[in-house]
Amino acid sequence: MPWVALTIFAAFAQTIRTALQKHLKASLSIASITWARSSFGIPVAIIYFLMARHWGPPAIILTPAFIAASFLAAMFQMIGTFLLVWLFSHTNFTISTLYAKTEVIPTAIIGAAFFGEQLSLLRVLAIIVSVCGVIILSIPSPIGDFRRLLTLLSYKTAIIGTLSGVCFAFGSFCIKQASYYLHVNQPLVSSATTLLTMVILQTIILGGYLLINERGQLAKMKQNIYPMMAIGFTAIMGSIGWFIAFEQTHVVYVKIVGQIECLFAIAITHYFFKERFRPTDIVGGIIVGLAIVLLIATL
Repeated sequence: MPWVALTIFAAFAQTIRTALQKHLKASLSIASITWARSSFGIPVAIIYFLMARHWGPPAIILTPAFIAASFLAAMFQMIGTFLLVWLFSHTNFTISTLYAKTEVIPTAIIGAAFFGEQLSLLRVLAIIVSVCGVIILSIPSPIGDFRRLLTLLSYKTAIIGTLSGVCFAFGSFCIKQASYYLHVNQPLVSSATTLLTMVILQTIILGGYLLINERGQLAKMKQNIYPMMAIGFTAIMGSIGWFIAFEQTHVVYVKIVGQIECLFAIAITHYFFKERFRPTDIVGGIIVGLAIVLLIATL
């Protein structure tokens, strides 16, 4: 199952990208950080597209349905990223990651309701187990300071986080539909075309907004050019993995395996920021791992 390896790769790249976005939140606006994701990733997306086209058909027809699905995917992804970065202003990185990774729930509901992605009882169980693992990973203290957790999970953050997850869920399905509308039976080609189209749309839309409303951010971007380049690179590398994986299986399956991002985040925090592993990290990590194994075992 190549999509499993691609999802793990994408989750690792996304972990680095999210950490970089959190780092830049102190010096740049939310729109600027969101724009970096696409604009600084365009060169990588172009290289990927040219490489994929080498093995692809002689011509690719961009149908109106493809353009519409790509536009919707771009908008949902931008809004979801905007909300996630905004969430950093209201709560900590851990709780923000909690909301981002519980997107598997709206993904399962949307997939079943609108896209025919029906789930067996065992796969529903895998979703529940994975979300429980993420919640345990997000408990702030080693002994389980639930009062502090409930304080961080405020009404406002709940709304922002839930909307972010819903946007990412809809965006993922629109990405899959856009690739389908190309009618190219080659995942590399369809994913590369969809990705390049989306990042161009996102760059133009958000770039226009910045020029009109936040022109002063341009000077600040120059001062943070290298982190923004890193965001663009990791965003595109992650998207390559996500996009191909979406074409190969149900979107919700990809989201469940993508929960491994939480484990990557803990590992990075431990090895690079020298924070100790907590008992909740170990328990939550084991539960998330079991959920992934349970899902794969039922496929």
